[in-house]
Amino acid sequence: MKAPLRSLLGRGTAATLLAFGLVAGAVAGPTSATTPDRHRVPADYVALGDSYAAGFGAGSYLNACGQSPLGLPGLLDEQRGIELTVNASCSGAKASADPTDAVPDLPEQLEQLVGAGLIGKGTDLVTVSAGGNDLDFGSVVGACATQPLAVCEQVINSRTLQAQTTLTAALDELYGDLRAAAPKARIVVTGYPHLFSPRSGSEVLLSTEAQRLFNDGTDALNQVIRHNAKTNRLQYVDVVQKFKGHGIGTRDPWITYTGFTAIDDLHPNARGYERGYFKAVRSTVNLSVLWR
Repeated sequence: MKAPLRSLLGRGTAATLLAFGLVAGAVAGPTSATTPDRHRVPADYVALGDSYAAGFGAGSYLNACGQSPLGLPGLLDEQRGIELTVNASCSGAKASADPTDAVPDLPEQLEQLVGAGLIGKGTDLVTVSAGGNDLDFGSVVGACATQPLAVCEQVINSRTLQAQTTLTAALDELYGDLRAAAPKARIVVTGYPHLFSPRSGSEVLLSTEAQRLFNDGTDALNQVIRHNAKTNRLQYVDVVQKFKGHGIGTRDPWITYTGFTAIDDLHPNARGYERGYFKAVRSTVNLSVLWR
């Protein structure tokens, strides 16, 4: 663990950090495989976000936030020259602050990190995923699975409008605050994958037509995320292409779906995080330049 966290433990805040999922890399993810060169220092890496940031769906969960060492933060932590300082991600987190939430939303995650001195001018890399929970992702799936196609389309159109208005404002504020908190960091914003592959999959959960509509809604959300990331000088990473042909109902699905017998359904599985998220980030971001 790094010195800032050790000093916090002495002030009795360890329980708060653990409750919010603000766990140092040595606990929240696998120990970095990096053997530091005596002339170079590993990049200081901080992770924030929702369930897709935490690695929910991959299994081997470390805490109530659904953080998994098989998610993107853990996979990046294994890379030479990158050290996961703290993982603040938590399943259910929103881009906007909601005082009724039982989990820390993104503004609260960032506030905790800033207050604890775990993010700042010395932070080299930040990854963040947010937006899906603000649009009540679960209710959209439910509507498209149980209601006529026209209702599914109506719900998706409504969420798209919400993404273009209230979510845009929330993301713009969040990204601005994040850039201010880590002014020198490479801040990577990840989008969401298509859950379905209508051309190569089967009609699992949704009809083929509803699958296309749902994927179109994901594209609309990703477009809002991409635009706000660019506006705030953050780097957007698309994962849709990496997941192509690996949706629910395909021969090699990268999305967990058990018929809702598991709480982590509709999230990437371990292959999805490794071959989808990690490879998308690695092919978009020059990680080697982060090693100081």
